[in-house]
Amino acid sequence: MDYERVIKKAKRRPMFKPAETTTEVTIGKAGIERMIPHRDPFLLVDRISQVDLEQEALCAHRRIDPADPILAGHFPGEPVYPGALLVEAMGQASLCLYHLLQAGRTEVQDDDTPRPVRLLRIHQALFQDAARPGDEMTLLCRQLESDSFTVTCAAQALRGDTVCAVAMMDVFMVDEDD
Repeated sequence: MDYERVIKKAKRRPMFKPAETTTEVTIGKAGIERMIPHRDPFLLVDRISQVDLEQEALCAHRRIDPADPILAGHFPGEPVYPGALLVEAMGQASLCLYHLLQAGRTEVQDDDTPRPVRLLRIHQALFQDAARPGDEMTLLCRQLESDSFTVTCAAQALRGDTVCAVAMMDVFMVDEDD
């Protein structure tokens, strides 16, 4: 996989465009919590609206809450949502995509449970524009490679048509006996 090429394209335009294979979904926090181990206040994906199993892609959303206490100190008088939290939100959306791809379906079932995970590596993270209080961020992600232990994903955080951040990361899927 040519990671540089993926990032170069992702800096300029959305990495996922809906197609005939795209399924419109309504997956809220309860469904997301059945796919990933994160919980409030560190659950950074609000909802998922599109899944494409063939393109191995997903569209999720995150609203930057103006009342989030992190904004008071980052930065006083000029609040900007931290880039590290944008990368985390993109990673969480990517984990949701992994879950759905592994299940081979676009819906979450009542008995789904999250698999333990650990961030292994961030290949690249680029921050091109600020995410501010009240912004509605679109999180687009694509799975690039996977095996039974690691997943490589590329993701974007967009505000409207503006690509605010791009990241490529590896996640390690923890075995229950580890």
